[in-house]
Amino acid sequence: MFVEDDTVLNYWNLVQADKTKLWTTDKVSESWTTVRSAGNSDWYSVQAELVKKIVGTMPVNFQVNYKEATKNSNETVLTVCSSEVFYVPRRFVADFTDLVNLVGDMDLHYKVALPMFFLSMDSPQNFDPVLGSMVYNMEPALLNSSSSFYSAETAAVHPWSISSEQDFIKLVQKMAKGDPLLMELV
Repeated sequence: MFVEDDTVLNYWNLVQADKTKLWTTDKVSESWTTVRSAGNSDWYSVQAELVKKIVGTMPVNFQVNYKEATKNSNETVLTVCSSEVFYVPRRFVADFTDLVNLVGDMDLHYKVALPMFFLSMDSPQNFDPVLGSMVYNMEPALLNSSSSFYSAETAAVHPWSISSEQDFIKLVQKMAKGDPLLMELV
C-alpha cells in the first residue's frame, strides 16, 4: 500500500475491500485523468512516446491487458494519475516489480507510469472500487481549511495539511467518527 503524506486513509472503510485486487483511484475523475498530447514537443507527447516504447517491450500478457484497457483511445491520449493512494496485492508484486524494471532509467514520470502499470497488470473492471469514494480536492490543502471536506465515510481524503499538534488533534477527533478508539489518543 502506498499513501502520500498529504492523504488521510480511513482504514476502517477498507476492511471489506478485496485484498486480492488492485486498488487505485481510477474512479476518482480528479485523480485519474486522460489528456491529449498537443504535438511532438510537449511534455505529454514525450510521455506518450515513452509509454508506447515501454508497452512494446512488455511481455505479451501485459501488452494485451494495456491495449485492451486503452483500445477506445488513440496513441495521443495519455492516462495520468496523481497516485495519492494505491494498493498492490501480493499476487501482483512480482508483476509490478517487472514493470518498474522495464521503465528503468527512462524519464517516464510516475504520474504516467503508475496508470500504465495498473492497466498492464489487470483490467480496470477487475480493480476493487474501494478508493472510488475518496474525497479529492485539486487545490493544495490550506492550513486548517481541510476540515470542511473531511469525511469519515470515505476510504481516503486528499489533500490534508497538518502544521501543529492542534491540527493533528482535530484530525484524530474527526477520524474518531469512523474509529471511536482513536479518541483514546487525544
